[in-house]
Amino acid sequence: MKISENIDFDFFIRFAEGIQKFMGEKCEIIIHDFREGFDHSIVHIINGSVSGRSVGGSPRGGMIAHCGDDIEKYHDSRIYFFNGTGNRSGHIFKSCTTLVNDEKDQIIGSVCVNLDVTDLILSQNMLRGFVPNGNDSGSISEEEVGFENVDDVLHYYISHCEQEIGKPMSMMDRNEKIRALSYLNKKGVFKISKANVELCQAFQISKFTLYNYLEEAKQKDQQNTPKE
Repeated sequence: MKISENIDFDFFIRFAEGIQKFMGEKCEIIIHDFREGFDHSIVHIINGSVSGRSVGGSPRGGMIAHCGDDIEKYHDSRIYFFNGTGNRSGHIFKSCTTLVNDEKDQIIGSVCVNLDVTDLILSQNMLRGFVPNGNDSGSISEEEVGFENVDDVLHYYISHCEQEIGKPMSMMDRNEKIRALSYLNKKGVFKISKANVELCQAFQISKFTLYNYLEEAKQKDQQNTPKE
């Protein structure tokens, strides 16, 4: 997206507000201005109650930090899932980020559309269990997902795990959390630095409980492994 000093910012905001109204109350749109750094880049937010963010906030995740001056591969919008934090913990969001470049191809901002899809995922899994169709052709395979950094890997597997079990991690019971940890362990998630911290927040359990559940998951996996 190219912009110049003569951009009609008022129209830009009205257009974003129209998109948010079209998408509904579960949608928010955030506009970042990076020309003075990333610490307080949010200059406008529409329906910020969705994620609890506000004007003056900073970008989420590590994508901007990894862009540097090489923006060619970021010309296309990025679509990904992430888990809410704080009082939005347990919610799953689908996000689309489009970087804004100036006429010299320098990143000067971004437009982020965030949609809370928690209810949609719960409904999807409820319907799938009630009326199974015998295939998962609508699911996204790991080969189709492009990871920019280890945070993306962790968030992808967390979201995929929640979709498989059918509810956000914070709403899982004990047995479901053990199943989830078995899946995450097999995917190598615990090799990621500080994954345990984020998982404790997502499950809303202590570190002690997390590792107890993980150990139980490993024991069950060993019991279910066929002996040669």
